Amino acid sequence: MKKIFGYIIAAGILGATSCEKRLDLTDPQAIDATQAFSTDTKVKQVLVGAYAATGGAALFGGDVLWMSELQASDGELNWVGTFPDPRMIWGKSMLTNNSNAYATWARAYSVIYTLNNVLANLGTVVTADKARVEGEAKFLRGLVHFELVKFYSEKPYAAGSTTTLRGIPIVITPRPADPLSTENQLPRNTVEEVYAQIIKDLTDAQTLLPNRNSIYANKPAASLALARVYLQQGKYAEAREAANACITVATANSFSLVSTFAGAFNNGANTTEDLFSMQVNTQTGTNSCFTFFSTTTYGARDGDIEITDKHMAKYVTGDLRRNLFFFEAGAFRCGKWRDQFKNVKVMRLAEAYLTRAECNARLGTSVGDSPENDLHRTRSRAGLARLLAPTLAQILAERELEIAFEGQGAPDAKRLKQTINGLAFDNAKLAFPIPQREMQTNPKLTQNPGYN
Repeated sequence: MKKIFGYIIAAGILGATSCEKRLDLTDPQAIDATQAFSTDTKVKQVLVGAYAATGGAALFGGDVLWMSELQASDGELNWVGTFPDPRMIWGKSMLTNNSNAYATWARAYSVIYTLNNVLANLGTVVTADKARVEGEAKFLRGLVHFELVKFYSEKPYAAGSTTTLRGIPIVITPRPADPLSTENQLPRNTVEEVYAQIIKDLTDAQTLLPNRNSIYANKPAASLALARVYLQQGKYAEAREAANACITVATANSFSLVSTFAGAFNNGANTTEDLFSMQVNTQTGTNSCFTFFSTTTYGARDGDIEITDKHMAKYVTGDLRRNLFFFEAGAFRCGKWRDQFKNVKVMRLAEAYLTRAECNARLGTSVGDSPENDLHRTRSRAGLARLLAPTLAQILAERELEIAFEGQGAPDAKRLKQTINGLAFDNAKLAFPIPQREMQTNPKLTQNPGYN
């Protein structure tokens, strides 16, 4: 019997164990599958552990959000912190030993390997819960593969030639515990192959997941994830249908925009607008967006990320979203990430409305509702007047301001083929390097252009 991969997430299994008892625990890297997945409860505990790992700093505990925004910064953010590796991301001057790039790659694959073990042991799960468990695991696996391909593929999907462009290794089966095993030495799949696998996982998840699921993955979240993927591909009809499915199921199941824009942020519990958030409190969870966007006044660092006047000038007079920013230590700060021990917003319903509006505008349709009505949902909450027959440019501008600094900066800039700091959207400097450590342990990997 193969040992389960050494990165098996122990949080779900060990979380309730006392400090004294932890001294007697079996080494997680020595637990074989017959023990770790022997009961329905154990499989579900491993899945909960995978959620906890996905919410770690290197993934949706914040890093994939602020890294995206630093990468996309076109004079709208300044990195003034002392850490050199985020500065490299902001300056588009990364090295292959960048610690943030390595941490995200390593954590992502550890989560994927754990999820593969969960999916391989669905037979242990009680029948009533099997579809939900499968759906949650495939949702997380698809979401994590998506973050990987966005950061590490040699060029974005919009660059074309996706059947030859190198993406990242697809891993969808259990792997040995030994990281040096030849079975763990996988080549990079093409960008097209990676996207196909992501869509398969998220489509399955959309079918399998319940409409509501406490703090865990649900059907509307899977639909919005699919909409994000299709947007990157420029498949606007598919993105429109996914966004519309998200809105239809969400609103039929008590999800709704909160009454004020400020009320959507700095929450210790999910709001009606949160389709998927990583849970953070004084006992558990991480929010590295708070760490870097906020200031010492609120318990963070020294205000490592500043918002510049270039971004602030985009808010017209009366836009209430501008009020959420705060000015401290000589610069504007992003109030979305102001407070300590608050949830990380991964998917909000507002994004689904703006995605549907964009796709309907591009296609000349009104599936679900008109672009005008969808746009007005977020604009009216921001204190702005209705735009009659909004143009695509106006819809994209509204999207930018509504979801600013929530992790969609780089994906949107690349799919829209925008120039970033004088660099074309498909410039080699806008791709993360394959981490040096991975290149050394896996001879089948090839490095991205521009990195030694």
